[in-house]
Amino acid sequence: MIFKYSILIASHEPKYYLLEQIESIQDQTHQSWSVFLSDDSISNEWQLKYSEHLTKIGAKILQGPKIGFASNFLSLARNPELQSDLYAFCDQDDIWDKNKLEDILQIFTNLDNTIPRLYCGRTIIVDSDNQVIGQSPLFNRAPSFKNALIQNIGGGNTMVFNNAARNLLLACPLNLHVVSHDWFFYQLVTGAEGEVIYDPKPYVKYRQHDANLVGANIGWSARIRRIKLLLAGRFKDWNEVNVNALLTISHLLSPESKKTLQLFILTRASNSFLTRLFWLKRSGLYRQTFLGNLGLIIGLILRKV
Repeated sequence: MIFKYSILIASHEPKYYLLEQIESIQDQTHQSWSVFLSDDSISNEWQLKYSEHLTKIGAKILQGPKIGFASNFLSLARNPELQSDLYAFCDQDDIWDKNKLEDILQIFTNLDNTIPRLYCGRTIIVDSDNQVIGQSPLFNRAPSFKNALIQNIGGGNTMVFNNAARNLLLACPLNLHVVSHDWFFYQLVTGAEGEVIYDPKPYVKYRQHDANLVGANIGWSARIRRIKLLLAGRFKDWNEVNVNALLTISHLLSPESKKTLQLFILTRASNSFLTRLFWLKRSGLYRQTFLGNLGLIIGLILRKV
């Protein structure tokens, strides 16, 4: 049996790097795929620049919802035209390893795909000239809903998922407001007792440049940026959005996940730090590193979670 992929590109004014991404898709050792591109651009002038290359790969170009990158990816993943065995999110300015689709396919073919499964992994960080800067953090603790509530370990540009996982997205309201499509997807799949597969081997070169919406999560500058976001209350705001989204789709969550979510709500709502710490302990929530968990405690002290 030949497994087919739908490659899902959510674009917005792709000016410089889309061609390299298209070429890396063309060079894949696994060649059973279709490309769907949902565009949020103000104009379609960029399509003239890439029209020949998009035609070569048979890309189907769709109109995006124009309300942000998360909605663009989620609306594309739920498009009824998609009929595949596996689905791969794809950013407009990355570069894929030629073995990406084939190697990830081997993981899925050895599993029961009636269960929602979501693959994600590390990335190689490159600059605008495709020079290697480093790699995204290596996470060693197991993916779970108790981690997903307070941390996203899966970059959307690495994610591949099966139809059982896609069906979870299809069961969500179309107007659901989320912080990011990848973080929500991590929460959704783990919360519904699916499996998230975290791969320490990188298959994607993630291009770090000034126009990126989300920066690379490496180095002390990234740590300082996260501290500033914490102190500014950004994480608290994000958690509020995520909790509201999860309450909206709570019928999809397992009883254990619902319990964990309620304990997280109690943790955030309690007036006393000691009470917040007690509920955090009861919930079992964790981040992937010691410093991350220390930051979580500090956030609880300051009521910034």
